[in-house]
Amino acid sequence: MENIPVISTVITLPHVIVENIPLHVNADLPSFGRVRESLPVRYHLQNKTDLVQDVEISVEPSDAFMFSGLKQIRLRILPGTKQEMLYNFYPLMAGYQQLPSLNINLLRFPSFTNQLLRRFLPTSIFVKPQGRLLDDASIAAA
Repeated sequence: MENIPVISTVITLPHVIVENIPLHVNADLPSFGRVRESLPVRYHLQNKTDLVQDVEISVEPSDAFMFSGLKQIRLRILPGTKQEMLYNFYPLMAGYQQLPSLNINLLRFPSFTNQLLRRFLPTSIFVKPQGRLLDDASIAAA
């Protein structure tokens, strides 16, 4: 075993550019909605830098939803902290529907694109039709 030659192989790997994301965004929402019933959506924004982040947030409306909550806001997120935003979406149509889109603008990073943050957020949701309400007459007929 001592006279077996040692083989060494060196492979040059390509350079990988890792882009640092200063703000992490995710959304908490139910797996489906129902027509004409409130659909609570909670967005979590976390500052991943050591700098205070000035953030402009706007919500683009969708034909399939009405919503309550701030349509446009400018806020500051301290280093390492989270900010939570709550919206109540109100589905108007059944089927797979496009959610109102959240646009985020980082004032400290003007070259940072909104598309990068949108990858973390859901874009659509399935909305069930409104259920029939059972009244006393339909229960008695059964």
